[in-house]
Amino acid sequence: MANFMNDYSLDIIKGQHKDRYFVSFTDGYGEFQRLEINKDIYFALFELNKRDRNLTRLDERNLEHSELTDETLIKRSFKKPKGIEELILEKEMKKLFWQAIGELPDIQRRRLLLYYDYGFTLKEIAKIENCSIRAVKYSIDIAKRKLKEKIKNF
Repeated sequence: MANFMNDYSLDIIKGQHKDRYFVSFTDGYGEFQRLEINKDIYFALFELNKRDRNLTRLDERNLEHSELTDETLIKRSFKKPKGIEELILEKEMKKLFWQAIGELPDIQRRRLLLYYDYGFTLKEIAKIENCSIRAVKYSIDIAKRKLKEKIKNF
């Protein structure tokens, strides 16, 4: 029997009355050795070989056999990174958006930011500014329309 992992091999020679068990290996001097061993040692070495082989195969199944590059990692990722063009476009859009917000009248800008940036409700903003909820909503709607007009041209 050829050995999978170790530097020795196990053999059985079938006899008419009794089987003989051998281990073959090359010693430290480079000389080939073949020793007869008893049945218990043979089967202990056989089981050891089997466990080694199974562990090695298990490791091989779980090892990464493909080369990991940035491209392969990106293909596997859940969230794909943005390209340079997309990042630049996004940066320009943000710049234009904040510039358009800066051009809004103070009241509209303040109400819009309180509503969208800080998460205040229309009722809370109306209470802060001592006005009606309808006035706050109207102001925010006008601000949104102005922003859409500015960004639409981009």
